[in-house]
Amino acid sequence: MKFSKAWLEEWVSPVPENEEFFHQLTMAGLEVDGYEQVGDGLTGVVIAEIQSIALVPDSNHLNECKVSYGEGSVTVVCGAANARVGLKTALAVVGTELKDGLKIEKTKIRGVDSEGMLCSQKELGLGDDNEGILELPDSSTLGESVTHSLFTRDTIVDLDLTPNRGDCLSIQGIAREVAVLNQLEFTKVEIPSVDAPIPDTLPVKLDSPEDCPLYVGRVIKGIKPGVESPLWIKEKLRRCGLRSIDAVVDITNYVMLELGQPMHAFDLGALSAEVVVR
Repeated sequence: MKFSKAWLEEWVSPVPENEEFFHQLTMAGLEVDGYEQVGDGLTGVVIAEIQSIALVPDSNHLNECKVSYGEGSVTVVCGAANARVGLKTALAVVGTELKDGLKIEKTKIRGVDSEGMLCSQKELGLGDDNEGILELPDSSTLGESVTHSLFTRDTIVDLDLTPNRGDCLSIQGIAREVAVLNQLEFTKVEIPSVDAPIPDTLPVKLDSPEDCPLYVGRVIKGIKPGVESPLWIKEKLRRCGLRSIDAVVDITNYVMLELGQPMHAFDLGALSAEVVVR
């Protein structure tokens, strides 16, 4: 079970410092198998916006981008296909040393001065996507450090759980345990009931009620399954070891990770009969 310490702290706080925290979990029967720091090497990475783009002379893929980051503006040569005017992204300013040891320096590319680097998700150590530069929400604040905005410093903890501790296969479950161990307030999420405005139903048959005594479902219409999930959801999933697929899959995985409730989304149009639980 991988989990984000920053996500855990939304439920219970303050969580002890790492060394004490890991020892505490292990002594409680939740063995810490490993951990990973997130956010290292991002101190000099800020949120910036591309103001203008011009093709670099004698190049068919490199662009000269005028980039504003609140305190000022710089010119950056960038070859990413998704670079465009108005895009808010991550700018590593001159002097920044990224997680992989790459130090950002002022360079000249095809005769154009480049004063920084527009970064991909992979270059920031925030995932495996290296196809283009990171795309941030339009609401992002220019000049704000990436570390202190979307990607707060975090620790990803890997627990080696025994079969009798299924209650800790979720953020909620681990938070409850941590709250008890440290005599802290446990912030339980209040989930209001939502009326079902759609009368459509799909029959569910329990063939093995002793193994699965309850199975519930709801028909939901009017969604756009191809819509991309918000960046904060995708990042929380990634830190818990899951890859973003699409909005429908992501939200079911999100609920499963946070509350420990297994979920699955079916395409109603692809089902011709009842759901049989065997």
